[in-house]
Amino acid sequence: MNDTNDEKLLPIGEPTLRFNPPATSVAPGVPSVKQQQWGVVISIAIIVLMVVVGAFYAWGQRLAQNPTPLTNDQPTVN
Repeated sequence: MNDTNDEKLLPIGEPTLRFNPPATSVAPGVPSVKQQQWGVVISIAIIVLMVVVGAFYAWGQRLAQNPTPLTNDQPTVN
């Protein structure tokens, strides 16, 4: 049984209802655009710092594997 008379429909030609939330409202727990930008900057800085620390660590390991002997190759002046 399809009774279309019981349904609440908009009259023909009426615009549909639209919900436009206020532009200034921010959902709770969502950071602002400024906070998101700082988050990106901090993340990039942490990644760069980790790469630099890893490079120094690898360089130190390479130096430890191939120790260079300390020699005194300075010419003597008589």
